[in-house]
Amino acid sequence: MIRERLTTIVRTGRERPALIAALALLVVVLAAGLYFLAANAGTDRQVVNGVVQDESGRKVLYWYDPMVPNERYPRPGKSSMSMDLVPKYVDEAGEGGVNVSPAVMQNLGIRLARVEVRDIAPVVRAVGRVDFDQRLIREVQTLTPGFVENLTVRAEGEPIGAGRVIARVYSPELLAAQNEYKALLTSRGPAAASVRQAARSRLLLLGAPSSLVARLERGGAPQRTYPVVTPTSGVVTAIGARPGSQVGLGESIVTIQGLSRVLVIAEVPEASLSNVRVGQPAEISFPAYPDDVRRGVVDYIFPSLNAQSRTAQVRITLANPGGKLKSGMFANVTLEGAGGMAVVVPSEALIDTGRRQLVIVKRDGSFVPQEVRTGRDYDEWTQIVAGLRPGEQVVASGQFLIDSEASLSGFLSRLESTRAPAPRLVTSRGIVTSIDGESRLVTIRHGTIPELGWPAMEMTFQLRQPGMLRGLRRGLRVEFAVNAQPQGNRYVIERIAPGAGT
Repeated sequence: MIRERLTTIVRTGRERPALIAALALLVVVLAAGLYFLAANAGTDRQVVNGVVQDESGRKVLYWYDPMVPNERYPRPGKSSMSMDLVPKYVDEAGEGGVNVSPAVMQNLGIRLARVEVRDIAPVVRAVGRVDFDQRLIREVQTLTPGFVENLTVRAEGEPIGAGRVIARVYSPELLAAQNEYKALLTSRGPAAASVRQAARSRLLLLGAPSSLVARLERGGAPQRTYPVVTPTSGVVTAIGARPGSQVGLGESIVTIQGLSRVLVIAEVPEASLSNVRVGQPAEISFPAYPDDVRRGVVDYIFPSLNAQSRTAQVRITLANPGGKLKSGMFANVTLEGAGGMAVVVPSEALIDTGRRQLVIVKRDGSFVPQEVRTGRDYDEWTQIVAGLRPGEQVVASGQFLIDSEASLSGFLSRLESTRAPAPRLVTSRGIVTSIDGESRLVTIRHGTIPELGWPAMEMTFQLRQPGMLRGLRRGLRVEFAVNAQPQGNRYVIERIAPGAGT
């Protein structure tokens, strides 16, 4: 009908205003139809969480340029390098990671462990031996020359108690002193008392027991021999005289080793010596007495090191009631320390590539290689200084089976090849032309930079720290140092200061 109406109008040449209105109506109808077709064509693509999906049916996380993976976009199009964007799907593994099904994990024997925060302590284990405490050695001597007429101790290693008479010694000098004191006890005169006191003191200085002096004062006869008594208990380690032998002034008749306490001498490896200190708690067990576990502290660290075994000796003093611990016994020593709280993983979870250390982390259902910086080893744990957070799951066993099952070595090699190089700074001079404080951007008109192959031009840089904006203004001549490697699509200024411009 519209066509007939237009034909009539053209033939008659009348009604020109109506012709113009009809043509305008036709244009509107055609535009609406094209818009409807375009809208229907776009219904195949949905929007999920603000991200345009594709026709594959898989959920798209974001769109990105493989050449610039740090740039992410919510819809397809072109990147900053004018490259076509590609989708990143949810079911794809994370960066450098792989998916392993629960059945495969069970078949491969893969075991996971949590990253924990523990009170780590540098535990040092050492082998030691029991030894006599030489501070308890006593020498039993005579104070006057004489002859040993009777000796009750005949063999080394014999136990002996305190107050026991071990020998009887004949001393002519002591016998003469007894007779002199006995005679003075009956003398009378003005100086008799002082003389008697001097004679009594001489007897005691010659080693006469106080019981012998008291016997003389009660009217007893002088004794030809006097007893030698042990001052302490222990075991005889040396005999310096035999019956009938002559002993001189200061010579030992027997040597007694006290057994009330003993020493444990532990051999600590040289590499662990920095973890040992005086006063450090120690736990000691003995193969001879498996159920007898003693506790003590390190009371001395010997100043020398064994050149052959590369060990240092530390001393622990233990009480020895009943003499249960024998000299020469072996002992297992555990030195405990206090290292404070630290993030740790099982030591078996670490993969040492020779250049760095990695762990396999389970994130978002996939296994991802993560580089870590480690501290010290404590028993079965290794301190993680950087790279992991408490609560994360790492593979404690089966790491290399994952490598074989999912070609993890390829991811590791790519991770190794994409490792960021050490920053290289290039310095230049220029004039500030504009500043964007909110985005930490500064535009500088600078001269040629031969190290980067740049001609003289005006360029916008990213500032590393917000504090660098302080004092900057338009027209200011500055000296700056820029990182030779761009980060994303920006070059970053590491240092900037007022200076002579170009």
